[in-house]
Amino acid sequence: MPALAELVAPYNGVTLTDSRTLFPSAEGEGLPLIRVETARCEAIIAPQGAQLLSFTRADGTPLLWLSPQCHFQPDKALRGGIPVCLPWFGPHPDGDKPQHGFARTRDWTLSQVAEGEDGRCELWFELPHPGDKLFETPFKAELRMMLGHQIELELRLTNEAEQPVDFTWALHSYLPVSDLDKARVPALKECTYLDNLKQHEPAKQSGPLTFSGEVDRVFPSVETPVTLEPTPRIRIEHHNCPSLVTWNPGPEKAASMADMGAGNERGFVCLERGAVLEEGWTLAPGERRAAMVNISAA
Repeated sequence: MPALAELVAPYNGVTLTDSRTLFPSAEGEGLPLIRVETARCEAIIAPQGAQLLSFTRADGTPLLWLSPQCHFQPDKALRGGIPVCLPWFGPHPDGDKPQHGFARTRDWTLSQVAEGEDGRCELWFELPHPGDKLFETPFKAELRMMLGHQIELELRLTNEAEQPVDFTWALHSYLPVSDLDKARVPALKECTYLDNLKQHEPAKQSGPLTFSGEVDRVFPSVETPVTLEPTPRIRIEHHNCPSLVTWNPGPEKAASMADMGAGNERGFVCLERGAVLEEGWTLAPGERRAAMVNISAA
């Protein structure tokens, strides 16, 4: 596999940099980063976690939020952008394993960079997992990023074990809001959800989803696109992502989180497409399955 710098070098709009250069006041030892600058967008990607950290359209519209107190530390989850939560979502039943799996804290391999259709920048990342104490069965994860006027992500999972394997996962999208008090998701009106703050107690959403205080809900079987309103209006479309997780920590929890900080919760909400809880994937031996998420200005 070519070195990261060798893959990046031939593409004019892609450069290899690091967190100390782009975020000089950030805490942590620092991490390598990839910067994308094209006529259509500007983006920053961390190979750790294959995590798209920031994305701004050429017209200046941001589609992602990155915490101003993000810690750039090896093996530590990065607060913002689109973390890849895999091979499990949320707390592990064993209790002594990391929240949201380990894919977001491991280094992925950048396997290819190319210019796609309509001038999009395309990047392919891979995470082979041979099996270990955290997750005994081997699998391979691939993430394809297509960055143009919008964000297009394709996640592929391949079961390399000799038996069926269960996965739960989510693309944990942090979306910017200009006024949290006005933020809403109209498409979730009257939808049933499972409340993570009440041990997955089922309830029905009354009116559009809003974010007054802590919100942590799983909306199963949401097949339609959803739009976050009012500014910026952001639309999320998907393929093969049955679950929609909605999250904001609220002021008290945010103040206790070192990589977020008091008041910064007002700058974002999370609308995460994936397959969680009972909608997780069970892959047969050798089976590969794919899902896609598109995030665009509505």
